[in-house]
Amino acid sequence: MTQIPAVKLNELLEDFYVNVKKTDGSYFLATSLHAIRQGLDRIVKNAGIGFSITSGSFNSSTKKFKEKLKVLSKAGMSGARSCNIVYFSLSGEEEMWRIGCFGDGSPLALLSTVVKYNSQFLNMRMLQEHADLMYGDIEFLKDSQNWPFFARTDNAKREKGMGLSQVCHSQIYHEHAKGQRRCPYCLLYKYMYIHHPQSTRSPFCLIARKDTAAMDNIWYEEQRMGLRSLRGIIPKLAKKIKLDQ
Repeated sequence: MTQIPAVKLNELLEDFYVNVKKTDGSYFLATSLHAIRQGLDRIVKNAGIGFSITSGSFNSSTKKFKEKLKVLSKAGMSGARSCNIVYFSLSGEEEMWRIGCFGDGSPLALLSTVVKYNSQFLNMRMLQEHADLMYGDIEFLKDSQNWPFFARTDNAKREKGMGLSQVCHSQIYHEHAKGQRRCPYCLLYKYMYIHHPQSTRSPFCLIARKDTAAMDNIWYEEQRMGLRSLRGIIPKLAKKIKLDQ
């Protein structure tokens, strides 16, 4: 490695970052790949050959490295401390709904349901992803056949600057809202895009703008819709509005 010219080494590293795997054929976690890169850089520096693989002359390989980290992170392979994700059997999940662990019967049950759906359908693996969820990160959209769905569009919006209907990372179709189990995304997100609740019996309405004309309902101006904010907002709302069982 220390005998390879910088230009050639940069080219080799581009391929290395994209394709390197463990002996069992699986990809390294993002944290492991980062450690490997640091180790390679130490080898180069200790050899005293006058360059670093993190310098400007290695821009193209650094770009590949960062792109791979994003891919790994989106796949739930960041290696950071993550939220434990438990997938239930159909009968087990039915029991969780029956005893009230899921649903909207309490703030805790609602949060549990949102986290479960975020993890299972929207590929949110890290606890930080749940905590940092922002207003607008999950949108209520329709596909080419006019079927409604919730889409996770945050990264597409931040990285590409595109319209939310053009790019989305993952989605969950609105069929999960049918029957007795009201969709948690309806409760937390859909109401944010209408000026008034559909009925006064709506459990609660979270919107981006306060409506002082509607004094009979609770209105909030809240941009952060992640777990940190929800833990603070939902108990306040629950004290004033009866949550339907």
